[in-house]
Amino acid sequence: MYTNSAAIFRGDIAGVVEQAKDYEAGLIGVQAMPILEVPVRAGQYPSFVLKEGQLLKSDVKNRAAYSAYPRGTRAFNQDTYTALEYGYEEAVDDTVTLDVARFFDAEVIAAKLAKRKLLLAHELRVAAKLFDNTVFTATNSATAYTTANLATFDVGADVQDAIDRLLAKGESVTNLAVILSSPVWSRIRASTKFQNRLRGAGISSDTILNASQQAAAEVFGVNQVLIGRASYDTAPEGVAFASGNVWSNSLIWVGSVTQASSGFFGGGAGFTLNWSEYGPAIGVSTYREEAIKSNIVRASQFTAEKVVNANAGQLITTQYS
Repeated sequence: MYTNSAAIFRGDIAGVVEQAKDYEAGLIGVQAMPILEVPVRAGQYPSFVLKEGQLLKSDVKNRAAYSAYPRGTRAFNQDTYTALEYGYEEAVDDTVTLDVARFFDAEVIAAKLAKRKLLLAHELRVAAKLFDNTVFTATNSATAYTTANLATFDVGADVQDAIDRLLAKGESVTNLAVILSSPVWSRIRASTKFQNRLRGAGISSDTILNASQQAAAEVFGVNQVLIGRASYDTAPEGVAFASGNVWSNSLIWVGSVTQASSGFFGGGAGFTLNWSEYGPAIGVSTYREEAIKSNIVRASQFTAEKVVNANAGQLITTQYS
């Protein structure tokens, strides 16, 4: 674990910050690409190279006496990753600490804000990895997801088509997730065909517009539905604030999400690889900067967001407008 004589790991602050879930509730990056601990900062792992349809070949034949069984081999190569260090700091002046002590712990608030910055940056990196139509195959929705088409577009059918495409590639569909943005989710819930599917799943008409993500998962036939609700400032430094969605309205991701315990080959499309020797996926530490009479609160991580199986995910182009 990273150590520095001038920096003190603050488990007490980290523990309090972990309980502050108000802002973090809108972030799905760690759920979409679960954290997988890796022992080295940069490394290799075997990546199996499967030709299209290779696992679906019917190679088994009856064996005649004294003859050999049909035999094959599986080629693999070495894929690589490189974890990078990310972090953000908040300065807490001594006078501020004293002035607000009767209301709250200034260092805890600083840690909370620093963690938010760190998680938002991670969210942006995960969204860029999963919503990448140069990595995952993208297919247009049968009908555009527009307000004018609320009565005709069918997200359930589009998701099922994506699942069928995964099956056609020989991928497992036992740990599927559907990932989409909050505006797309709002429009889907207002669509006629999705509401009809919800009724078929036993959701009453009185609560249909407040349908939960679990109800949607049941409609889609997947394990979970993840809604990206985070926004960020898209404007360059020094330019007026311009809000944008972290997760694009143009795409829906359908694919396999497995936990770290499954490892590289557990069927998941991607992971957040955390360099375990550096420390936890989100570390909080403090150090003293006497020149400005402040304690500096730092949140940091050393990670790589890695797609390990591009065949385990499909994208739906929503044609949203």
